[in-house]
Amino acid sequence: MTLLDRYIATEIAKAFFLVMLTLVLLFSFLDLIQQLDNIGSGSYRFADAVLYELRMLAPRTLELLPFGALMGTTLALAMLANQGEVIAAQAAGVSVARFAWSVLQSGILVAVAAALMDELLVSQLHQEAVQQRAMSLANAEVTPADEGFWIYHGDRFIHINRVLHGRVPADIDILQLNDERRVSLYIHARQADIGDPSNWLLRDVVVKNLAEMPTVTKHHPSMYWESYLTSEQVGLLEVPPRTMSPTQLYAYVHYLQGSGQPSARYELTLWQKLAQPAAVGVMVLLAIPAAFGTPRSMSVGKRVLIALGGGLLFHILTQVVANSGLILQLPAALTSLATPVVTAIVALVILRRAST
Repeated sequence: MTLLDRYIATEIAKAFFLVMLTLVLLFSFLDLIQQLDNIGSGSYRFADAVLYELRMLAPRTLELLPFGALMGTTLALAMLANQGEVIAAQAAGVSVARFAWSVLQSGILVAVAAALMDELLVSQLHQEAVQQRAMSLANAEVTPADEGFWIYHGDRFIHINRVLHGRVPADIDILQLNDERRVSLYIHARQADIGDPSNWLLRDVVVKNLAEMPTVTKHHPSMYWESYLTSEQVGLLEVPPRTMSPTQLYAYVHYLQGSGQPSARYELTLWQKLAQPAAVGVMVLLAIPAAFGTPRSMSVGKRVLIALGGGLLFHILTQVVANSGLILQLPAALTSLATPVVTAIVALVILRRAST
């Protein structure tokens, strides 16, 4: 990196850190206020709400990253422009394209780091936060085990050893006790499809009727089991799509397609995650025009407000296009990349006009 690249990167990093710190703390505080309504439900207490918000710091940072990149870059470049440093760089022979590339390098670095963190760490933290909260809020009995967890209600128990792809219960043991508190029925299944939460489709099933002597054992390739789990308990087995890493989403989409189940919502979430680095780069690109123009023609605050409006418009359009794509059954890749591509074109046009 040249001296110019390092200087611009340093100024953007300082503004970006300040903006992200403000945004994350603000949204965390607002969410904590909403969590207060759940205190007292199940075993959920104020300490659980605070712990949940602490676990959500990293996921929330990633969610706000495109908006923070836009605001932080705009703030840094607007201050450089108002101090005359951009004009000084141009007078020294730095072209608009070279200046823009210096700025984009910082955005690309942040986008790549965010994508790696989401895959390796943040998604796992997000899932743990959501599951711990759901477990505390659940009214029914749930007991974590060394492997998986037990869910029980009255004289019926179910042990989920693993959850594949974040949403598919696997290695399942179901026990039914008799009046003498002895196991009268035992069911083991390799995995289960819980598209219908009240009627699970068990696969590769062994059923042992211990109430009969001798014990009767039957094997079934698949069978339906009427679930007694509440919606809160089922929620423990299904992490929300937005908490899943790209590789988890990819594997789950293939699982759904292989079993003939709808996968459009998960494909969209997968492509939205894959498109987030592009969104960060586009937001940085959209901020670059803030560096050009007459320094006194527009204050720093006004440039930041314009960027704020652009970021909100980008977010609204992204959601509208994504939901419209689901309704119209358009390819998820198209609906996820359409808004960033169009925004990038608009940003390039604005940059060209601002630099003339």
